[in-house]
Amino acid sequence: MGFSEILSVVAPDLEEVEAELESSIQSPVPLVYEISKYLLGSGGKRLRPSVLLLISGACGNLEGKERIYSAAALELIHTATLLHDDVVDEAKLRRGKTASNVVWGNKATVLVGDFMLARALGLIQSCGNLELIKAVTDAAAKLAEGQVLEVMSANSMVEVSEDICFGIIENKTASLIESCGTVGAILAGAEDSLKHSVGQYGLNIGIAFQLIDDALDYSSSEEEFGKGVGQDLVEGKMTLPLFYSLEEASAPEKTKVNDILVREDFEDDELDFIRDIVERYKGVEKTKVIAKDYIQKARESLSPVPENIYKNSLSKLADFVAERKN
Repeated sequence: MGFSEILSVVAPDLEEVEAELESSIQSPVPLVYEISKYLLGSGGKRLRPSVLLLISGACGNLEGKERIYSAAALELIHTATLLHDDVVDEAKLRRGKTASNVVWGNKATVLVGDFMLARALGLIQSCGNLELIKAVTDAAAKLAEGQVLEVMSANSMVEVSEDICFGIIENKTASLIESCGTVGAILAGAEDSLKHSVGQYGLNIGIAFQLIDDALDYSSSEEEFGKGVGQDLVEGKMTLPLFYSLEEASAPEKTKVNDILVREDFEDDELDFIRDIVERYKGVEKTKVIAKDYIQKARESLSPVPENIYKNSLSKLADFVAERKN
């Protein structure tokens, strides 16, 4: 089942979210709108708003502007972090297009990211719910911590552990999707136990989503993936496909990889050597198996949710995350 078909039960709400996003990035400063629209309009999956709307519906809340405002706010936070990320990583591609920092430069890109964060917080504040505000701001803080942890680990890739890899994933990617689940339940007036369960759903599919992303970085084509394949390696990021492959590699192979990783610039043949290590020792396959374990945890987290079409879509969404190709 395709992504749009899975989300058909919240399609009208997602259209409202798109309209709110468009409204939120309006600015008397033309460049602010231009950069914002460039990334927001470039085909993102809207996974975060989708999770929020589906969980809100599954918990019994099918109406109210707060759902739309919160969903738009979380997508704005996500998009702002992509802008900041591209500057930090000196990225060349994002969603199949030249990255904003390449087109407009680092300064404008960072500042527009700040603009989006401010707009997001304004939307959350307008909902008038302190519990909701706390859930979103806590997630935004974790996200920033994950980005800093990633920057720190890039300084010494060879010393990065499995725990650090998962710490980056949980903070940088999964925390915001976890908050989408929690916020959806908050808006539905759910009990604390149900808020926790659906938050765990978001956390687990968020971890799985990033694991698949890391696997695709070594196994996809640039056209499919929408950004440079092997970009994580070029940017000095140790991810689990390489980590698991090095656990199985011979001592000479590990030594050669370590010698490559301690340098800032890699030759093409060195990148090919590392990709070959990942392929030979099945780092991508192991990462995908672990991703499916997290998808199963996500499914189990849905058990307290009442049976309805929204819960059914959440289950199908978990399967989509595990099987996605881009």
